[in-house]
Amino acid sequence: MSALRARHWLAAIFALGLLVVVYRSDNTVDLDGGLAEALAVEEEPESLPLAERSAPEPADDNDPADPVEDDANRQADGPAAPLTGLATDRATAERSALVIKVDNHPRARPQTGLELADIVFDYRAEGITRFAAVFQSQIPDPVGPVRSSRTSDFDLLRGLDTPIYGSSGGNDYVTNGLRNLPIVELTNRTRNEYFRNFSRPAPHNLYVNGSDLYALAPDDLPTPEPWFRYRPEGASLPPTASPAVGPISVAFTDSPLVTHEWDAGLGGWRRTQDGAPHTTVDGDQLAPENVVIFVTDYRTSPADASSPEVRSTGGGPLVVLTAGNIITGRWERPTAEDKPIMTDGRGEVISLTPGRTWVLLPEQGQVRFADGQSLDGPSGSASAAE
Repeated sequence: MSALRARHWLAAIFALGLLVVVYRSDNTVDLDGGLAEALAVEEEPESLPLAERSAPEPADDNDPADPVEDDANRQADGPAAPLTGLATDRATAERSALVIKVDNHPRARPQTGLELADIVFDYRAEGITRFAAVFQSQIPDPVGPVRSSRTSDFDLLRGLDTPIYGSSGGNDYVTNGLRNLPIVELTNRTRNEYFRNFSRPAPHNLYVNGSDLYALAPDDLPTPEPWFRYRPEGASLPPTASPAVGPISVAFTDSPLVTHEWDAGLGGWRRTQDGAPHTTVDGDQLAPENVVIFVTDYRTSPADASSPEVRSTGGGPLVVLTAGNIITGRWERPTAEDKPIMTDGRGEVISLTPGRTWVLLPEQGQVRFADGQSLDGPSGSASAAE
């Protein structure tokens, strides 16, 4: 055999070996396609015309080999809504917050839409409390009665990461202050989406659809950061928790007297006001999964000498009602841009049950337990009522 022919045979054997290796590593190779096709790289060059490039295979969502998404705001069956900790879809989880001021005058009850709020702040206005209802995981259509803004709203709104904000308006001082806040202001003073329910007396009959306000807002608003930590499913409560026995009451200055009592069947804390169940228009009693009580103080609002202004920054005694238990401790919120930190008597951070949370902001000495204990002292310790 000549040297030239030997080299040809060696080249053929080498090529055959490559075909075998390629075939074993990818059993989809077409052996009839020739050596050049078998050795082609998997990623086609950018110079290849678009019509001649092969389309990528669709991803298999059920493929166990797919990497698990590394996302702190995610539960086993989906991303978590930031203000409830409950699993939801991604579009909802990334939606901005919507804050609406809701009336709590006796003529405004029962309200509409409060049962859909992720967080409800309950604090004093003139002679009665008023709500700042925060929606994110669910949109209320409609919600109300809607009432006006107060300077108490300013620091709460600063902590909700550029929310959409709805109210019936406010005096000139409040209106000017709202313009300087990081919010999308869509109040009844500037929008005509609000409407009246004439079966109720004014001014306790103004309503708005949450979806209308979302439709008016920019699409690039940020998602709110969580206000609270939530316990994973099956996680135990801290040793500082004690089972609730009977209702826990908050006697707001002037009105109302609010009580929350655990209902294991509902998995929530049934709310009453001045001895009557606090219900929705459908007749269902409000029973959020968590109640957080920030004991604080009030000053006179610079907008109106008759209007109290709540302090929602700084810190003070704390009561947390969650999973049928009471945990006392302390809340801290250094600035209006901060989220609160809640710690128990051992200094451990308190986590809530995933779900809705009502935040009550009474003054010192206004929290009472069923056994006659009151919440006193800077650390939130309980002491016997006099």
